[in-house]
Amino acid sequence: MISDQALRSFLKENPQAAAIDAARATGCTEAEALTAQSVKVVRLRNTTAKLVLDEVRQWDQVLVLIRNADAVAELTVSGYKLILSEGDWLNYLEEGANLHIRISATTEVLGLIRMGKAGLTYSFNLVNETGEVFCRFYARTAGDIAAFKAFCRRVDIESTNM
Repeated sequence: MISDQALRSFLKENPQAAAIDAARATGCTEAEALTAQSVKVVRLRNTTAKLVLDEVRQWDQVLVLIRNADAVAELTVSGYKLILSEGDWLNYLEEGANLHIRISATTEVLGLIRMGKAGLTYSFNLVNETGEVFCRFYARTAGDIAAFKAFCRRVDIESTNM
């Protein structure tokens, strides 16, 4: 496992590196790299994944980002269109676009505030058992950002990078 100092050193030398690339280069997990790049981190218990999704479903506009080392899919939707099925899946079904996210793969949820190209970004990040961040939900409107912050304050279990 890489040391925290080695990751920070890599990120200092490569400030624009994507978290997934920093993880690959240093041997840390993507979640560790993403956390190191964040202004604020709120770690949420894995049992709150469905509560987080209930929150996201109330947002006016959500950017859903699914990423791996070789591809990125982004979809901006109205939160209410994300349907949590009876089972284990969060679904978005529209003509020409279907998205299915297996919620049980979530072992941790990170609420992150990060510096983006156009300023701060606010997102909930679903992390699996290997530390891969397999899905992100970004708040896009001022009202949704306020709701994100309020939710994080209510359920803040352990904060870092304050």
